[in-house]
Amino acid sequence: MIRWKLATLIGALLGSTVLSAAPAAANPNPTAYNSKSQYLGAYPVDSWATTCVSRRIYLGAGHYDWALFMADSVVVKRASFYVGSGWYAWTDCLDPQNERYWHTSTLNPDNPAWEMVSVSGGRLVTISGTRDWGSYLDSQ
Repeated sequence: MIRWKLATLIGALLGSTVLSAAPAAANPNPTAYNSKSQYLGAYPVDSWATTCVSRRIYLGAGHYDWALFMADSVVVKRASFYVGSGWYAWTDCLDPQNERYWHTSTLNPDNPAWEMVSVSGGRLVTISGTRDWGSYLDSQ
């Protein structure tokens, strides 16, 4: 009798574990990041050097939110914009200007029939320090 109860309990526990471990629907195009961590001076001036970070990325066809970020600040610049399937050169640049940084992100497709696209925006930095900055593409 005890063996039967123990076997039933183990069977029930294993069955519930298997049921609860069912995989969620996987996103075929997970969020991709192009980013850099660097020291940024407060209130930049034009004579400071522009900094860029680049990577090659294969993107699956679909709609993406394209956002710029710096530290905890995120700004979606193009919501649900369509990207064709293929390889891209992805570059983010931070250009110091009069008291702010101008951030530009570009996607340049390998496909010669498609055009390069970009998003940009200004960032005010009032306290010098190391910050993470860049952009991301979030599949919709």
